[in-house]
Amino acid sequence: MSGTCGTPAECDIVDSFVPTLRVGLIYIVPLAQRAMNIPILTYHSIDESGSVISMPPGVFRRQMKFLSETGWNVVALNDLARMLPDRRPISEKTAVLTFDDGFQNFYTEAFPVLEEYGFTATVFLVTDCVGKHNFWENKEDGSTGMPLGKLLSWDEIKELSKSGIDFGAHSVSHPDLTKIPLEEARREIIESKSAIEQHLGTAAATFAYPYGHFNEQVKEIVKDNFAAAVSTNLGKVTAGNDLHALKRLDAYYLRDARIFGSLSKRKFEHYMRLRQMLRSLKKSFTTD
Repeated sequence: MSGTCGTPAECDIVDSFVPTLRVGLIYIVPLAQRAMNIPILTYHSIDESGSVISMPPGVFRRQMKFLSETGWNVVALNDLARMLPDRRPISEKTAVLTFDDGFQNFYTEAFPVLEEYGFTATVFLVTDCVGKHNFWENKEDGSTGMPLGKLLSWDEIKELSKSGIDFGAHSVSHPDLTKIPLEEARREIIESKSAIEQHLGTAAATFAYPYGHFNEQVKEIVKDNFAAAVSTNLGKVTAGNDLHALKRLDAYYLRDARIFGSLSKRKFEHYMRLRQMLRSLKKSFTTD
């Protein structure tokens, strides 16, 4: 993951870049897309570690306070998945909050804040790791690229589910589904769905691709088993988007209050396009 606009100086750079994009981009965004721009925000761990998958609890609270005070309507991903195909009217300020991996600090840090503001969220579970740690982050040399953290237990998940939190699947063991045999990928996808449904007694209708990686074969399996799926491609949900490759906004890029505060403004769209350009550029230099 590339860096973020986390300081006033970095935000000023983005602000100064926006006018140069405005004329060029305003004409290439279809009117139908501008009519619906729904942010699906991606969180992982709510902690103070400073890692790229971490959000400080104080910043998270500030963001939820902003959404509440500025009239945002927060819905679960499975509800959005039902609205889109039916072309139901969707409030202009509608957002989805997603939490990948199911860290236990969702229960201790995020949920109390969500409950305070009357918000729901969708949490994606790695079902074989429930109640354990995110050991999939370990590298071959035994080190880890991300902080190891405790994951939610099934008892905590059941309690959260009864309190209105939505749960989706994130595979059985968090592999890159594009780098394992297709039948193994199928098992990872289907068995993660089954485990959640068996423990909660409710449908697991949504899926998050581990590492955001998928190909057409993987997507077809997901499409056969889930109403919607999310990627890590940057952007908002617009009219006509593929329900099984929905874009999201990584909250890591939104820690600065000025950036988060522009969530519904045109300037924000330009900022995210810039972030996507930088991410693509970095990927081009790191791909063999």
